[in-house]
Amino acid sequence: MLEFDQLARVLDFMAENSSARKISRQKLQENTGLSNRQIESLVSVGSAMGVIQRGKQILTPIGALIAKYDTFIEVKGSLEWCHYTGAGSYRNLIWYEIFNTLLSDEQPMTQKGWMKYLRDALAGQYTDRTIGKHLYEEVRLVIDAYLNRNFNKLGLLHQDSDGILYHRRYAKPESTVLAAMLYDYGEKIGSNVLQIHDLAEKAGAIGVLFAMDKVCLRQAVENLHEQGWIRYEGTHNLDQLRLKEGYTASEFMKAYYEDREPEIGQHGSN
Repeated sequence: MLEFDQLARVLDFMAENSSARKISRQKLQENTGLSNRQIESLVSVGSAMGVIQRGKQILTPIGALIAKYDTFIEVKGSLEWCHYTGAGSYRNLIWYEIFNTLLSDEQPMTQKGWMKYLRDALAGQYTDRTIGKHLYEEVRLVIDAYLNRNFNKLGLLHQDSDGILYHRRYAKPESTVLAAMLYDYGEKIGSNVLQIHDLAEKAGAIGVLFAMDKVCLRQAVENLHEQGWIRYEGTHNLDQLRLKEGYTASEFMKAYYEDREPEIGQHGSN
């Protein structure tokens, strides 16, 4: 399970050793009081959420911001960013499939239905042991994280009295964090022009991850346009946004935590 209080201990120790180029898992174990298995799990989940660098066990730039301003990952903006990163990366296969395929393309179903769907989809690609044991553990982790733990605050995943799991639209993301996600997404795909259609329908894009349709996305993007953080182009048959040179995702996240306007040319480093 995703124990945010345990992850906070790991992030706190990494923040105290921010000058280190790499931190061993043994050192993390000795200084947090957590077992090797717990450290392995927490580092894996922290890496999936983009707050810990894989293989080095040190904080990412945005991980450093979260460790400084929201160690327990409980404020809305932190959870939005971690959801975007975790569910938006194909490397986090089960997490990714749940939010980009199961919840967006398929009819609502129970956890048992999820298991069958994913088992069938992954058959032939992985060993029976991986599909059996690890699939169950990862599905359980995601469901628990969004129904019972901190991600519950986002209200993205719901379960009815019959155990049916479904996605609910997320209409009002934090403006500064939304801008950070857009700039990060633009960097990932190598473009400073993002089409509303793609943001609403492409796997890994913000609209799919947060169940935001085109109308909802346009409203959010127009708000960012009014703030002067992006340029929305909705005339002459255009329906796109243009990212502005000099802004970065980490600067928008730093501005969010410091409750100020983002600055062009700043990278949000500590």
